[in-house]
Amino acid sequence: MSVDRFALPPDLPVPVDDGAADHLRGAVLPALALPSTAGRTVRLTDLAAGRAVLFFYPRSGRPEEPSGPGWDAIPGARG
Repeated sequence: MSVDRFALPPDLPVPVDDGAADHLRGAVLPALALPSTAGRTVRLTDLAAGRAVLFFYPRSGRPEEPSGPGWDAIPGARG
């Protein structure tokens, strides 16, 4: 039996905007430089002029190893 990797589970909860990040709108970005996957440096202050989406991969692990306690309680942690 093949699995459709694009099909969402029927019991997947619908995300709800709880407003917890509303205070961030209009906030000043810190002068922080981060390495990119392209091998370059990205400066947050350079991104301030436009819109940007930053993705942070919070954890590297092995599929056969269990996640830490409370990991599944973090919204979006499972990917």
